[in-house]
Amino acid sequence: MNEGRHAALRFDYAGLRRLLGSPAGTLVGGLALAVVFMLLPGSWTAALERHAAALLRPGQVAVLGLREHGRRLVGRARTHFDTARKLAQAEADRDRLAEENRRLAAELAVVESRASRRERESDDGRPRRLLSARCVKARVLGQLAQTFLGRHHLVDAGSESGVPLGAPVIDAPPGLIDQGAKVGVNAGQLVLDEGRVWGKVVRVGRLTSVVRTLTEPGYRDLVCLGESGPQGILEGTGEPLARVRLVEVTEPVSVGDAVYSLAGKGFLAEPLLCGRIVRLDRPVGAPHWEIWMQPAVDPQRTDEVAVLTIEVDPLRFAAGRRE
Repeated sequence: MNEGRHAALRFDYAGLRRLLGSPAGTLVGGLALAVVFMLLPGSWTAALERHAAALLRPGQVAVLGLREHGRRLVGRARTHFDTARKLAQAEADRDRLAEENRRLAAELAVVESRASRRERESDDGRPRRLLSARCVKARVLGQLAQTFLGRHHLVDAGSESGVPLGAPVIDAPPGLIDQGAKVGVNAGQLVLDEGRVWGKVVRVGRLTSVVRTLTEPGYRDLVCLGESGPQGILEGTGEPLARVRLVEVTEPVSVGDAVYSLAGKGFLAEPLLCGRIVRLDRPVGAPHWEIWMQPAVDPQRTDEVAVLTIEVDPLRFAAGRRE
C-alpha cells in the first residue's frame, strides 16, 4: 500500500514538472508568483529586490564592461582604418609632389640657364656691358625764357642746394637747360647735341641746370686726337676756339684731326666728337704742341640737347651680387 502511495506521488511530481514546463504552466506559475509577491509585506519584497539586485549586479557589471571594451575595440579599429586611409593619401600626395618638384627643377634649370646667358650677353649676342648710357632730352632756355623765370621768381635752388635766406639772385649764364635733378641730371655730366659734345653740367637744380660750354673759361675734359691717338686736356678759353694742352711734340698731330672726349670710355660704343684741329703751333724749345680746336657744335645755335647719364646694367649687377 505504501508502494502504491509513493508511486502516485512520483506520478504527481512528473505531471507537475510537465505542467510547469509547458508555456501555459509557466504563465500560470508566473501569475501565481506575482500574486504571492503582491500579497507579501513591503519589507519582505524590498529584501527580495535587494537580494535579486545583488545577484544580478555581477552580470550587469560584466555586460557593461563588455560593452565598454567593445566600444574601445571599435574605436581602435576605426582609428586604424582612418590612419591607413590618411597614410595612403599622404603617400599619393608625396609621389605627386615629388614628380611636381622634379618638373619644376627641370624648368628652373632651363630658366636659370637662359637668364645666365642673358646676363652675360646682350640682345646681339655680345657680352653685356656693366655700364650703359641714357640720354635725358632737354631744351636750352634762351634769354626770354630766363627773363620769364626771373620775373616770376622761379629760382631752381633752395636750402638743399646751400642757398641761404636773403641770398641775392643773379642772372644765369646762357647755358641754361630745362632739366634738373628730378630726372637724374648731375653735375659733371656731358651735354650733347646730336652726339657731339656741347658742354658739361656745372650746377643742378630740381628743374633746371646750368651748362658750361666747351669754349667757356673753366671747361676741362680729357680728350684724344683721333680715335686712338695721343691724349690731352681740352680747355675753354672764352674765345671761339678751345685749346688742347699737354700733347707732346713727339706725337704726330695734324690740322684737321678729330678731337674726341674720353668721358664715355667704357660704356659708349663710339667716342664723342668735340671738334677738329684748325690751328697747330710748335713753339721753339717747348715740350708740348699749341693746339686750337674748332668745336663741332656752335654754342650759340643750339636749341635741343641731351644730357648723357650713366646707368648700371641691372642683370649684370644682380649676377655680380649673387657671385
